[in-house]
Amino acid sequence: MPPQRASRSVRRGNGHTSTPRPHSQTHGRRDYSASGEHALPPLPKTRLNKKQLGTPAPLNPVPSIPLHARPALQLWVWGDGGCGQFGLGHDTMNTNQTDFPKPRRNWWVDEQIQAGTFGAVGAGVESIAAGGMHTLFIDESGKVWSCGDNDNAALGRITSNQLHDSGSEIDTEELEALPHPIQTLVDENFRAVKVAAGDSISCAISSEGALRAWGSFKESAGSMRFATGVKHQFLPKAVLDLNNKSGGYKKFVDCAAGNNHLVVLTTNGQVYCWGYGEVGELGHKILERHKTTSTVPYKILLGTRTRKAVAIGAGNHNSFAIDEQGDVWAWGLNSLGQAGTGLVDTDEEVVHCPKRVLGLSKKDLDGDVVVQIAGGEHHTLFLTAAGKVYACGRADWGQLGLPQNHDVFKNQDYKKAFVPRPTVVEVADADDAVVHIAAGTNSSMAVTRLGALYAWGGDSRNEMGLGRNDAPTPAVVVRKEGGSWSAVSVACGGQHTLGLFRKKA
Repeated sequence: MPPQRASRSVRRGNGHTSTPRPHSQTHGRRDYSASGEHALPPLPKTRLNKKQLGTPAPLNPVPSIPLHARPALQLWVWGDGGCGQFGLGHDTMNTNQTDFPKPRRNWWVDEQIQAGTFGAVGAGVESIAAGGMHTLFIDESGKVWSCGDNDNAALGRITSNQLHDSGSEIDTEELEALPHPIQTLVDENFRAVKVAAGDSISCAISSEGALRAWGSFKESAGSMRFATGVKHQFLPKAVLDLNNKSGGYKKFVDCAAGNNHLVVLTTNGQVYCWGYGEVGELGHKILERHKTTSTVPYKILLGTRTRKAVAIGAGNHNSFAIDEQGDVWAWGLNSLGQAGTGLVDTDEEVVHCPKRVLGLSKKDLDGDVVVQIAGGEHHTLFLTAAGKVYACGRADWGQLGLPQNHDVFKNQDYKKAFVPRPTVVEVADADDAVVHIAAGTNSSMAVTRLGALYAWGGDSRNEMGLGRNDAPTPAVVVRKEGGSWSAVSVACGGQHTLGLFRKKA
């Protein structure tokens, strides 16, 4: 759900009012007597300044620390974990136990829950993010943990032999198969509440609205860069100063990652993008001679300056925002309709500036609104407050979850089909609304209110957890009735998938 708008009303003074008595002139002076009693003179009129009135509540509140779940949420993994992104240790990798066709409980995390590593004994995991070949998660004490491939600094910490004594980088394959906390964040008392992971880029937001990013962006030619003059950022870094003027309230509230770009949202509804923007994912055209400045955060305009965002999302090569009026905006690659902005032609393969997504406004949805957006390589999912899922983009592997006899494929060859306008996906039962979505490269996932987990799309690396190749329509991974576990959330990476499950009573 998007954060609710706080009231903008401001109480002036103490709320009491009074009417001064009229005065008369007596012997050249004012007589404040009334019925033989003395009355106080009227108070002088004053004007309160901004400091006295206080700062209006922000449009988007800083995310709060989640309530501790008991029993604790348990991390489950499936897909290909050959780079250590499952966090199960080097012994597991050495015995080639890295490919799980169905969800597997992470025994290492379970041991740490029992040992009290994540806070008090019994404390577990709060949030998860799956990158290209790395994993991030937040524990109940707010520490960010990372594991997987660290060749391009995605883990937020320096692993063995990555730097000479001089500080210069050396080439070495770095795989971390056991999770470790990002110590520099711990040292600065950074209490994380949100994390996002791209191909080799990562970021986190704290409970106080601070932003940290690390890793590296990769362009199509293969070169890596975090910022001008910096190839790899091994340790978390503050990258954007919001410059709070006159005591203004501007902090970070959300973050999303594409393959090689980041999107963040602020308390006052501003959206920023940065990274590599070769196919429009940064919201503006980037000339070849200006490519070195693309890793500087750029503020996005949603049509007019008056429109403010309340939620954001990202696909591998796309960015999205939802404004306070309920309109959905997209920019980036649209070669197969994944932006949802309409028919694709030579002029629309790239949406350089934010454009409205078709059919998903509050009016179009009869008062319902989109609250979450998740994108893959060439497809996008949209979730509404009422629990409906819409999809657009490439369809040939079942990414959209639409049956082959659906009306949108009447005039198309299904193996070459794409859907440029978001279309409803029949996911769960009518009495069990979807509450969370995620998208992998060619796969889609949905979690329902009653704890069911559904998957559909292409399953080249077992990333859907179904134990089979493809599923053209939603298939059950975790059932809502029976079984021992309920799904809470899911995150899709390049080759692996993470799930937070709760033990049923």
